[in-house]
Amino acid sequence: MAGTGVSPRMRLIEQELETQWLGRPTTILAEVDSTNRWLKRQFMTGWAAHGAAVWSDAQTEGRGRLGRAWYSPAGANIYTSILLCPPRQRLSGVLSLVAGIAVVHAVRRHTGLDARIKWPNDAVIAGRKFCGILVEAGVEPEPWVIIGVGVNVGGPINPAFAHAVSLAEALGGHLVREDLWLDLMQSLEEAYDQWLNHGDQWVIQAWTSVNATLGQRVRVNRPGHDPWEGIAERIDSDGGLWLRQGTRLKKVIAGEVSIRLADGRYAPDSF
Repeated sequence: MAGTGVSPRMRLIEQELETQWLGRPTTILAEVDSTNRWLKRQFMTGWAAHGAAVWSDAQTEGRGRLGRAWYSPAGANIYTSILLCPPRQRLSGVLSLVAGIAVVHAVRRHTGLDARIKWPNDAVIAGRKFCGILVEAGVEPEPWVIIGVGVNVGGPINPAFAHAVSLAEALGGHLVREDLWLDLMQSLEEAYDQWLNHGDQWVIQAWTSVNATLGQRVRVNRPGHDPWEGIAERIDSDGGLWLRQGTRLKKVIAGEVSIRLADGRYAPDSF
């Protein structure tokens, strides 16, 4: 497709993978409505299995949480989705935490930046968002999870989102998105295998060590309800967040709410 940023290297990127199973195969697209939707269609029609991945240069209908659009211009960023088919008894919201851990570990390893996860699944640097993660799951025809990851590597930032940043801007230099994508795939395979081998407690500990939310006073916004505040105390194995209001603990679920710091900031600037 003329005018896109799909390089010869990107088209052959699967050959550079050092993973054992993740990203095998990987499909490269010039443009798609949504990488999550595309991969789900492939799975439902029997053309994709555990470990399959897709990476598109652009999305026309990229999505984030709560039905929000994800700005997906061509040429410089990462829009990728991965299919996982975990054991039926292990399928849970913890895989959203696994995805966040993988993104942050990959970016830290690749750039040295202090990347962190803002609950539930936004990756931030110095209080600004560089990555969104959208996780979808089901049980038919077998348990499945699709992890969609959008990373602002070096392309233009959504002008409507004041809290966004690209990794290149945060780093103050150029990044090669193919190199970062390879690191991301390696990191996700490592995190998933660690979860299978060591269980939910490993995920909770790993997520807690790189989070930008716990210990902060946050404001919870839920459509149709008044905002309320609490201290983010701990994460649960299903991905829920426990908040403290005085002596009372209250759990919030990612699919229901969005949160900001009580002072209005998107996330803490430093730690």
